[in-house]
Amino acid sequence: MSADIHTSRTVPLTARRIAYSLYSILFLCVSMFLLVLPATYLYFLIGGSTERKRMRLHRFICRASRYVIRRVPGTTFTLNNAVGERFERPAVILSNHQSHLDLMCILMLTPRLVVLTNDWVHRNPIYGLVIRRAEFYAVSDGIEANLDRLADLVRRGYSIVVFPEGTRSPDCRIQRFHRGAFYLAERLHLDLLPIFLHGIGHVLPKQDFMLRQGAMYTEIGRRIAPDDPRFGTDYRSRTSAVRRLYQTRYAEICARLETAGYYAWYVGEKYRTAGWRAHRQACRLLRRNDNFRSTIDTAPAAGSVRIDDAGRGEFALLYALVHPQTEVYAVESDPKLRAVALRALSLPPNLHVCDPAAEVPSTTLRYRLSDGRSGSPDNGSGDGVINVRVL
Repeated sequence: MSADIHTSRTVPLTARRIAYSLYSILFLCVSMFLLVLPATYLYFLIGGSTERKRMRLHRFICRASRYVIRRVPGTTFTLNNAVGERFERPAVILSNHQSHLDLMCILMLTPRLVVLTNDWVHRNPIYGLVIRRAEFYAVSDGIEANLDRLADLVRRGYSIVVFPEGTRSPDCRIQRFHRGAFYLAERLHLDLLPIFLHGIGHVLPKQDFMLRQGAMYTEIGRRIAPDDPRFGTDYRSRTSAVRRLYQTRYAEICARLETAGYYAWYVGEKYRTAGWRAHRQACRLLRRNDNFRSTIDTAPAAGSVRIDDAGRGEFALLYALVHPQTEVYAVESDPKLRAVALRALSLPPNLHVCDPAAEVPSTTLRYRLSDGRSGSPDNGSGDGVINVRVL
């Protein structure tokens, strides 16, 4: 996947995005400041802090996270627990980190979780009191300083959640893993339980503060036992081995989920910067051609692709997003149509819009777009059915 899709300027602001984002922020702030924070403070003020009270708080956090994630405006959520994980035995739970929404995607799975957080999360004025009462710990003073307290939580049946990347990935790729989570699992002799997140960083990227439309996906992986020789014999070797597991599995998830249909909304939004007419035509073209899924989703692996008579570039842009490892050359003779294609906000780096006179490297595959009714080149000026021919 190209890094371009995750930067803050790749999707223009719209009234719907602003409305969805304001609604979500207001819902969070109002519910926390008027209900959750006062109730939590009073609940633990009267009668002190007991194990029973803490577990009730954890159950509330679990249910609240599930409620919020399944109701993020403009999104869908899918949980894949094909391994049948029931969280009955404590483990160190690992997850890749893409968005502010990641934590709720994990907390919704079971109430028996505690999280190692950054300092700013631990002191957050909106939910800091709640997570401190839930015994979430900041890791600024290191794993070793908290080892006894974490061991006590494990004895009480809690799993420990760690984001080994340490910070949100700006492009959703798997970043370098820190060793703390693996050291903790080794010292406490706990399983590692991998969880893979996808799409959360598309819905709310690190460098954007406005929600986007999208599909969020959480997959629970198979446990890794402390003595599993496939992942090394100590925490240092396990750090590298588990990161490779994440890179491999995340690439498989991307290949399966990031289809033409997945990116269709994003492509339509890109053309808003070329004017309302271009946006309307792009959306209609994609809809009438079923997002070109029969061609794009089944395209063979190729190092480079040339698309003749590429028109405004909708097909080429969608192809480049679904196949980020392929260099896509969109060739169009009409300068006005090329200009529309180039005005789409922040094209991915593997897409090149050019005229027929430009020097295009030899390509593995070559397509030509034409009007589906006449079979003649349409140059993308219309928004009807388009034939895609392999040359």
